[in-house]
Amino acid sequence: MKNQTLPSLFQIAFAGIISLLIPSFAFAYPSGAPAGYTGSPGDGHHCVSCHNGSAVTVSNWITSDIPAAGYTPGTVYNLTVTVTGSGAKGFEVSPQNTTGLQLGTLAAGSGSKLVGGTKYVTQSSSSSAATKIWNFTWTAPAAGTGAVTFYGAFTVSKPATKLSTLQVSENTATPLSATATATPPVICLGQSSQLNVIPAGGGGTYTYSWTSVPAGFTSTLQNPVVAPIVTTQYTVTVSDGTGSVDAPTGVTVNQPATASAGNDTTCAYLTTQVPLSGIATNYSGVLWTTSGTGTFSSPDALSGYYYPSLADKNLGSVTLTLAAAAQSPCTTAAADDRVVHFEAPVGIPDKQNSLSRVVLFPNPSKGMFSLGFNGDVNAVMTIAISDITGRTLLQRTVNGSSGQPEQFNMTENPKGVYFVKIRTSLESNVQRLIID
Repeated sequence: MKNQTLPSLFQIAFAGIISLLIPSFAFAYPSGAPAGYTGSPGDGHHCVSCHNGSAVTVSNWITSDIPAAGYTPGTVYNLTVTVTGSGAKGFEVSPQNTTGLQLGTLAAGSGSKLVGGTKYVTQSSSSSAATKIWNFTWTAPAAGTGAVTFYGAFTVSKPATKLSTLQVSENTATPLSATATATPPVICLGQSSQLNVIPAGGGGTYTYSWTSVPAGFTSTLQNPVVAPIVTTQYTVTVSDGTGSVDAPTGVTVNQPATASAGNDTTCAYLTTQVPLSGIATNYSGVLWTTSGTGTFSSPDALSGYYYPSLADKNLGSVTLTLAAAAQSPCTTAAADDRVVHFEAPVGIPDKQNSLSRVVLFPNPSKGMFSLGFNGDVNAVMTIAISDITGRTLLQRTVNGSSGQPEQFNMTENPKGVYFVKIRTSLESNVQRLIID
């Protein structure tokens, strides 16, 4: 009896140990697989190595929100593992190339953890739900990496191993961009400019939408023509169907030049300088000119002085013109006239103001005229006749006490305006003579 009892106790104890070990082998790693068991060429192992049984390849157990065009380097994407079937479930996924090099960086989500640094993600606890979903993220690798394969191994109960992959490409398309221009960028009021936009990258099929500041202009053309009346900023929105970019350009509008020389004025005969105060807008330069023979202190400045000549005064008036050159590309200059009148010279009259009674007749004449005296002019007078340049053509001394008209012959002189200056020792007077 004794010999039979001992083996029976040993058998019972051994059976108890085996019964404790069976659940552990049935699901060897409930809190996550060790690194390097995705079934990738670089890893060389998957769940069968520990769980026995066989492996079956399935599709779409690894999905992501990575666009069909491929990943953009440095962008974070969401990945999803979906495991279905009966029994306890676990997984391990890793982004690699065919040599096993890690591509990009994983970050665990709810119910998952990282192993092997950031190269592998696995469950943090197993699940027996009919369908189990794990979510985690992946940061895409640097530009030029190329295609990336996510390798995954999954367990659905101990002996049932599934293998699945997700391959994504790198998006090497050039990002959408656009450059807008205006030709020419500077116009004169009334001219036009050609807008244009050159798109690049993106999807390759583009649409255009132009707007302006100040508002009022819109267009869907790639290259519309505009004729703004003020300086305007234009912006075109270029879309390729999935994204859009804005491209700005502008057109500067130069307004026509304006000029104002000032009001006409009357000055005394003895005036030696006439103040100038012109006004001009939208100009590149100004210039004063005269119809007479005087000079300017600053002919290329709006302000300054005009110094009339003797001929200007003797003529009785002079026209001063202010011209303002336009700003490019405007070409039409602006000009304005100012007429300056000069009063006839006044001498120092005696009590009888005798020279006021001296007259020219006929006036106008053909060159033959007389100097007559209305009343008693008891004085010796010097008569000087000059042209509009101030040059003396004839000079004579007469005695007004005779009372007889003094005749003059200037028929050999050209038609025009002349000045007859009558002077005594006490006073002088200038009268205008016209020969026609």
